[in-house]
Amino acid sequence: MVLQLYADPITINCHKVLAALDHIGADYKMIYVDYLAQQQKLTGYLHINPNSTIPAAVHDDLIITKSNAIMQYAADISEYKGAEVYPKNLKQRAFINSWLFWEAFG
Repeated sequence: MVLQLYADPITINCHKVLAALDHIGADYKMIYVDYLAQQQKLTGYLHINPNSTIPAAVHDDLIITKSNAIMQYAADISEYKGAEVYPKNLKQRAFINSWLFWEAFG
C-alpha cells in the first residue's frame, strides 16, 4: 500500500515531510487537509488523528501523527534513498535523532 500523507504544504511540518518524501523518492499520495479552513478539526479527519494536527500518515494499518516520525518511517521503508539519509547504523541514527529531537522540542 502507498503511504497516504494528510497534509497542507502551508505548514512547516507538512512542508518538511513533503520535501523529505520527495528527496528520498518515496511512493506516497498526499491528501490535502486545508489548515486555514481547519479541516483537521473535522470528524472525518479526527478518526485518523484525534489530536487534530497535521501532518499524519497512514500506511496499511499504521497511523503516524508526528512529522519527524513520518520522515523516519518513510526513510526506513524507502527502497531508493532512505538508507542514504537515515542510515541503519545505530550511532549514525542517534546523531540524526538528536537533531530531529532538537528541532522538534528546542
